[in-house]
Amino acid sequence: MKFVTFSIDTPAGALQRVGLQFSGRVVDLAAAYAWQLRDSGVYAAQELAQETIPPDMVGFLSRWPLARRLAEDAGNFASKQPLDAMNPFGARISYRPNEIRLRIPLRPRRIKDYLVYEDHKKKSMERRGLQMPDLWYRMPTYTNRNICGLGEPDTDIMWPGYSKKLDFEFEIGIVVGKMGRNIHPQDADSYIAGYTIYNDFSARDIQADEGKVGAGAGKSKDFDQGNVLGPCIVTSDEIDPANIAMTLRVNGEEWSRGSTSGMKFSWGQIVENASRDETIYPGDVFAS
Repeated sequence: MKFVTFSIDTPAGALQRVGLQFSGRVVDLAAAYAWQLRDSGVYAAQELAQETIPPDMVGFLSRWPLARRLAEDAGNFASKQPLDAMNPFGARISYRPNEIRLRIPLRPRRIKDYLVYEDHKKKSMERRGLQMPDLWYRMPTYTNRNICGLGEPDTDIMWPGYSKKLDFEFEIGIVVGKMGRNIHPQDADSYIAGYTIYNDFSARDIQADEGKVGAGAGKSKDFDQGNVLGPCIVTSDEIDPANIAMTLRVNGEEWSRGSTSGMKFSWGQIVENASRDETIYPGDVFAS
């Protein structure tokens, strides 16, 4: 399944919804579920549907794994209806992609960005004339990201005025669906709601200056639209998380290509590290 957050224009302004994208349509999950509840005889069907499938993705994930089961049922129900079908409350349950605007799929509770690709780390060390530290191979390490500086899909990124060298790091991130603590790697899959694209933009000239004083990433990564997620959250049954082919294009021109098969640490090890004596919550994003 591909979960999205989208907005539709109404006379009262843009209305945000959580949806399911497939077969050339985007399903309004709450609207479809309200129809199902009404058909089963629930009097407060609309209110219950909106409470169970809220318009905020983090709220939706907070109801995982029940939310996933309801979404699957609602998607199957909607697929049997005409594309412009209305539920008993006068709301459309499906839209064409050109009738809606995709928004950032979620506004995470937090973002941990893990450095788990050996080639990437080696190149970074070589640029500074340093050798790979043995400790890097013993545990996954991460830095925290600015959850307020998020960019929307299909939106131009504003170049920070204090930098002359803006760079990208195209990544994949897991989206957490269950609360947990001290999770074993073999149990991690049940805590992962899905995967999303993550672009971590960096002001490399500022990052070099921060490194000279022994500081971690600061203004080199903290600026508006410096983190971009989406456009969707894909469940693990749709992809092989350990072997995701990744291609990055700038204005249509391919600049980079890679695969998650190059990860030194697995997603399970990342979840284990993130949850070590620290509770993880639905809506957390751990990128690599």
